[in-house]
Amino acid sequence: GVQSNRDGIGARVIVDAGGRQQVREQAGGMHLFAQNMPRLHFGLGGNEIVDRITVHWPSGIVQVVTDTRGDRLIRIREAVR
Repeated sequence: GVQSNRDGIGARVIVDAGGRQQVREQAGGMHLFAQNMPRLHFGLGGNEIVDRITVHWPSGIVQVVTDTRGDRLIRIREAVR
């Protein structure tokens, strides 16, 4: 995050691929003496292209990324208003 917190905690991410939609929320640590992996994982099955990634940042900014290839790590930096 830029305007939101640095780790994007509270961000809601929606991935559209192959006619299906998946939703994940970025959460903080949930275990005693440890934290969860900060990456959000989306299973695409046989789809090689992600049609759209929509990020709802805690600041209220909604950001859309389109035509992204699958099977890779993607870092999305919060857009500045």
